Amino acid sequence: MIVRSVLLALLLFATTLPAWAAESVLTLTPRPGVTLRVLVDRPAAPVGSIVLMAGGDGVLDLDAQGTIGSGLRENHLVRTRAAYVKAGYAVFVPDIASDQRGTRGYRFTAAYASDVAAVIAEARKMAPPVAIVGTSRGSLPVVAVFAKQSGVRPDAAVISSGTLMGSEGGGSASSVGDLGRINVPVMLLRHRLDSCRVSAPADADRFKALLTGAPKVDIVTLDGGGPKSGSAEPCGASHYHGFYGIDDQAVAATVQWLRANMRR
Repeated sequence: MIVRSVLLALLLFATTLPAWAAESVLTLTPRPGVTLRVLVDRPAAPVGSIVLMAGGDGVLDLDAQGTIGSGLRENHLVRTRAAYVKAGYAVFVPDIASDQRGTRGYRFTAAYASDVAAVIAEARKMAPPVAIVGTSRGSLPVVAVFAKQSGVRPDAAVISSGTLMGSEGGGSASSVGDLGRINVPVMLLRHRLDSCRVSAPADADRFKALLTGAPKVDIVTLDGGGPKSGSAEPCGASHYHGFYGIDDQAVAATVQWLRANMRR
């Protein structure tokens, strides 16, 4: 469906608590001698948690103070993380583990899926239920956490502008593993004018048909916004692909869906 008005969804933000803590860095040790840094923020009384998986290679280059050292600071989910906190959710934004830096195809491995599961476990300790939200190539860990491990799983999944089908550009979500293992409600968020070659809006319909284990799959289509003046990269964060200019609508649509479909 094409979302023509999000006024009702935006009202959600007016009813959430205005106070939230400063961001902090959570450091996990998924394997001996390995560190995994996670940027964490939370409101005073969270209604749940969201794990945000950035696109691209997922490398944030987080330092101990929480400064993002890579270009992914402008990624759609990274730049909107505070909006999810304002909406009432504890937010977890993971970097990649130290032993995976410089490796190829790590987002398709069981070790990476276990790292994402470890972040979900920490989120569940803080504020259940927990949703995983991935954008662009962040769709890969969304699938991996179901297909590559079974220890800890989220309660809902959202993929926006996902690299869902095909193999160009380093693989797609459909090639990570058994999609039938995704057994939670799923939302596929797309932009009608997304012209990125690996995230065609029509791919959401094909991908939905493969999610045979999910109790519910909703496709939500947005319109408007971007691209930013001077931005010619259709797969970039400042284009339709990254919901540039309509961040508020993308966050509101996600929050509205989570509140309706992710239960305690």
